[in-house]
Amino acid sequence: MPQSLHLGLSGAFSARDVNDEIITPMSRRSQAMLAFLALQPEMRAERTTLADLLWGDRSEDQARASLRQELSVLRRVLPQGVLDTNRICVWLDPAKTTVTTLGPGDLLQGFDLGSEPFEDWLREIRSMHLTTEPAKTKASPLGRGTRPTLAILPFEEIGAPDSDMFADGVVEEITGALSRVREFHVIARQSTFALRGENLDVPTIASRLGANYIVEGSVRRAGERVRITVQLINGDNGQTLWSDRFDDKLDDLFDLQDRITAQVAGQVSPNLRHAEIARARTTPPNDRTAYELLLTAYPHFWSHNREGNARAIEILDEALKRDPDYAPALSLKAWCLAQQPAYMYSRDPEADRETAVIAIDKACESVGDHAPSLTAIGAALSLVTTDLERANFYIDRALDIDPNNAWAWMRRGWAQAFVGQSDDAIACQEMAERLSPLDPFRFNFLLGKASALYHWQADDSAGRENVGKAVMLIKEAIRMNPKAKWAYRMLASACFFAKDQEAARDAGRELLNAYPDITIDYLKRALPPAAFVYELKYFKSLRDAGIPEE
Repeated sequence: MPQSLHLGLSGAFSARDVNDEIITPMSRRSQAMLAFLALQPEMRAERTTLADLLWGDRSEDQARASLRQELSVLRRVLPQGVLDTNRICVWLDPAKTTVTTLGPGDLLQGFDLGSEPFEDWLREIRSMHLTTEPAKTKASPLGRGTRPTLAILPFEEIGAPDSDMFADGVVEEITGALSRVREFHVIARQSTFALRGENLDVPTIASRLGANYIVEGSVRRAGERVRITVQLINGDNGQTLWSDRFDDKLDDLFDLQDRITAQVAGQVSPNLRHAEIARARTTPPNDRTAYELLLTAYPHFWSHNREGNARAIEILDEALKRDPDYAPALSLKAWCLAQQPAYMYSRDPEADRETAVIAIDKACESVGDHAPSLTAIGAALSLVTTDLERANFYIDRALDIDPNNAWAWMRRGWAQAFVGQSDDAIACQEMAERLSPLDPFRFNFLLGKASALYHWQADDSAGRENVGKAVMLIKEAIRMNPKAKWAYRMLASACFFAKDQEAARDAGRELLNAYPDITIDYLKRALPPAAFVYELKYFKSLRDAGIPEE
């Protein structure tokens, strides 16, 4: 896919289009916003963060209004599809954006915005790019292109006696939870605790431990409340990649430790993955290892459109040329192949379903206890077979290993929705949201809840209320990921059950615009066969929304 936007951040700021033409006009704050987004994991940031960063001298309402206005102007200036937003976040499409940060001159040389929070951020970022030569990343003991190594340092405890062991217990639980994930190596707790009390900076600690990334934090008590602050830090340069704060009540300490562990472990994993994706992009494509190719396939996989899914499969094929038995690539490819018919990308859904089943069986041979791969296999099985028992076996194995895996909860929720277990399905999706509130699959968490809400409701006031909620969730999911045009089939059906015929036909037209050849006959052959216990009313709703029979 051609890159639509190239941002040059070394020296003076520059923004060029696919023809290498400078993009103008662009305000200073627009430039600052683009620079900030380009250097964030997945090129994404929350609206509140941007408002505070760029308009820190204004009231909250004024800052938000200014952000909305700036985004409106920026969308008109940038190439179509590069910048997107929802009510929570703003992001650049990584598949359409390239960024240069190395070269002559300082990062954003001469850039002056007059916003103190932005200037603070810029000083911090510049301190990490003091050399014009590419930084040499400290390799983990296994070398470049393998799983990264993570160390969880002892948390500082504030407001508790020295003899209190609560913070140590939290760190022990987090270390144990992250050790089970298998997406990265975790340094043993005794090694990290051996450095307690030494006044060392993060790069030195990382070097001593052989770690690529560091997790550090603090525990502060105040009355009946406890506040946990956690940061994920690049071990090479000390850059904070992610930070969050968790507030809870001091009740049963063991339950509290479990809650904190779930929240922290659930968010460290995806944020570390985003950091690794950004790092993998700095390696020339021909030099990438199987692991690095897997990482660069993820953003295409998340796109949930035909072109992105096809590109993810191409990249995973390249990974498997380097390592034919690499389980994470085999399992993710199986999931991508299963999406071909399920999301209507296939011209021959029966053949593609058979191809996906072959890929699933191949992945099962080497999956072991790698939770993300087990999740991918379970997801693929639920999309292309009727064997939900086998699909749930793999997903449940993943959750036994890593109960904080948001994607496993998402797919468990979809499987429950397929068989009409609405309450369980919604609970699973809500768990996924709690664990990973900014997940690239969050739109699919919402669609999973919507599916459970509108398919199995009685025709009474409670049922109609749930259908109305489902319509709102689907619309929000489409706003989050407008590329996922397949979701209009859900919107058309939900609007039909909400007795809004006009909205159902509007959604049907959107679906036909995206898939001009779609028919009811095609859908019967393509959609997940395990979900067809409700096929009669589902297909009736789509017929009434304007989808032709053949």
